[in-house]
Amino acid sequence: MVAEKRYLLCLQAITQETDRSDYYDFLTAHFNNPGFQPGELHRIILALDSRLVITTNFDKIYERLCLSSSQEGYKVVNYYTDSLGDELRSDTRLIIKAHGTIDDIQRMVFTKSEYHSAKRNYPQFYTLLKSIFLTNTCMFIGCSLDDPDVLLVLEDVRITATSQRPHYALVLEGEHSTYALQDWTDAFNIRALEYGPSHDDLLIALQDLQSRVDEYRSINPQG
Repeated sequence: MVAEKRYLLCLQAITQETDRSDYYDFLTAHFNNPGFQPGELHRIILALDSRLVITTNFDKIYERLCLSSSQEGYKVVNYYTDSLGDELRSDTRLIIKAHGTIDDIQRMVFTKSEYHSAKRNYPQFYTLLKSIFLTNTCMFIGCSLDDPDVLLVLEDVRITATSQRPHYALVLEGEHSTYALQDWTDAFNIRALEYGPSHDDLLIALQDLQSRVDEYRSINPQG
């Protein structure tokens, strides 16, 4: 299944074949206990200072960085947070965890069945996610565009809205065919911005973006 890139089904098989407590211990050991430190990529994302950051990661690396390094107030909200709609209408900087957090393993969205359960039990989150994509220009960094959550919502948004203002995805040069990139544009209104030839070039590109954003904000303080 891994060789076929059927990752959700593979995870489903693992959960079915393992003891539940062993499975939880394994996730905790790999997503929480190591105490990973933020890297330069995390710091650049923080410096870009987007009010909304949506992550599918379970770990707490980025949110710890925001809460410890920034003078601005941040709130961390999960897909099942009842107050998410109210928070979106506020001025608070939000870190939205679309697949949950390692702090609450039972509600993490990791396997195929957990995707279905989240959509069934928390449809309001996907409505809010659609509204975010409809009213904002989003940039995908290090996010797989094979994520069914993202693709289904973006496809719906693409049907609803025009393509005059696309979203953007940073992708490694040559990793996807020109046909795949064109399909992202046609089906999901996502324009690919390629970097490369190595992943190290992503940092260079984002550092350049940060410099441009800082320059723009120095001229337009309210921008």
